[in-house]
Amino acid sequence: MLKVLIKKELRQVWYQSFLRGGKAGRNGKKRSGKGTAILWIVLAVYLLAIFSFVAWLAGEQFLGLPGLGWLYYMLLGGAAILFGALGSVFSTYTTLYLAKDNDLLLSMPVPVKHVILSRLSTVYLMGLFYAGSIALPAAVVGLIRAGFSLSRLVGSLVWVLLITLIVLALSCLLGWVVARISLKLKRKSFLIVLLSLFFFGLYYVVYFRMINHMPELIESVLRYGEGVRSSFNPLWLFGRTGEGDWLAMLLCLAALCLVLGLIWLLMQRSFLSVATASADGKKAVYREKAARQGSVSAALFRREWQRFSSSAGYMLNTGIGIVFLLGLGVFLLIKGKEYLGILCSSIPALGEMLPVLICAACCMMAGTVDISAPSVSLEGKTLWQLRSLPVTAWQVLQAKLLLHLSAAILPTLFCVGVAAAILQATLAQKLLILAVSLLFMVLTALLGLVLGLKMPNLDWTNELIPIKQSLPVVITMLGGMGFALLLGGLYVWFGRRLGVTGWLSAAALVLIIANAALFLWLRSKGTKRFEELS
Repeated sequence: MLKVLIKKELRQVWYQSFLRGGKAGRNGKKRSGKGTAILWIVLAVYLLAIFSFVAWLAGEQFLGLPGLGWLYYMLLGGAAILFGALGSVFSTYTTLYLAKDNDLLLSMPVPVKHVILSRLSTVYLMGLFYAGSIALPAAVVGLIRAGFSLSRLVGSLVWVLLITLIVLALSCLLGWVVARISLKLKRKSFLIVLLSLFFFGLYYVVYFRMINHMPELIESVLRYGEGVRSSFNPLWLFGRTGEGDWLAMLLCLAALCLVLGLIWLLMQRSFLSVATASADGKKAVYREKAARQGSVSAALFRREWQRFSSSAGYMLNTGIGIVFLLGLGVFLLIKGKEYLGILCSSIPALGEMLPVLICAACCMMAGTVDISAPSVSLEGKTLWQLRSLPVTAWQVLQAKLLLHLSAAILPTLFCVGVAAAILQATLAQKLLILAVSLLFMVLTALLGLVLGLKMPNLDWTNELIPIKQSLPVVITMLGGMGFALLLGGLYVWFGRRLGVTGWLSAAALVLIIANAALFLWLRSKGTKRFEELS
């Protein structure tokens, strides 16, 4: 039974989302998965290449020092755990407790522990995808630079396994905590969002402090190493595991198995009470009040907003760019002039390119907001409700588009406005920076909706599938990064012939044409496509 459940989870969560992507069109035929698989492979190779380069640089600093190779494994292992936790730590609650088929499985003669284990297989694989993108290149680089041996090979494999199991333990523990707290709250989605933002903030604080103190760490690595070894023995054992220390492997595995066993007991005892619980809170008391008649567009927009605000996964994964925009704006407001002055004095040629580079950075931040990309797929099996209402397909698509624009426009204006205010540029250049950033924000909203219509996934049982594991979301995010790189990179290459004003004017013209083309497609073929979905 457990094998069947795990196979079902893997097929639903990974095979359909990564290779197939669900049904498309009125005939319900599956789309070919070759192109989708190739794109995911390219993305995986891209991540592995980046982190292999990082691991190689770290190996030059630490693996060459006698007796301190463990520090290499400790630092990169910690980075892998942080990255894996950020990618999967909040998927346990949704995957385990909020799956759509929980009631069906619990009504069958299926042991509860089998249901939990099958769900956790998905959480583990998600953590493996994120943490493994750092841990696997680090292990290979460690074997190459430190020398191959049987003990090092086994130690590297155990080290990677420890990282993935630690990520799983963190995911399960935090998912259990959120589940217990959510029983007492009415608006539990906002709790998850706040916790997630706290962990994101903590991650970046730790990351930037490590970068700032890296020279001192390298210069006095012997002193730091001995301090860590004497004061934080578990960290030393964790690093020694990667070096192939047999005793360290056994101790780390034993300690982690004990922790996982305790977490398993907690989850097994609380699963039924959480998964079958109804929302707590005071009983609603009816109070008579006058009803207001509103327009169809306003009603559809409220529906989209309620769908967005009621799902922590939806808000976090598609709206995190709002936090990035606000954070970048605040940073520029406080430290922008100081840092830009330092950069311009250090690199005199940068002063001329600064307006274009700032505009590219704002576009990249605006591109991380991709609320419209999964909005069509999130209708899922309730799509018939929209189809049964006396509304047109364009009114539905318009509401999805307006949700994205209304959520992103104020943070984008704030970020770009602060950037333009601190720049030493002409008024025309500042207005063009604002125009290009806003036009790109609109492009992201239109492109996400178009891709959502062309590659929908309506056969999901977990909402994280269309939100985190769908091509429309990935392409929209990578498209934003690609446009920002092209905007800045091509200007450095040959765009300086046009000047800042000419280059930004050309970018604005291209964005206007692209937006018009996508809008016309949505207005004509997009509405027909939506009506054909089933």
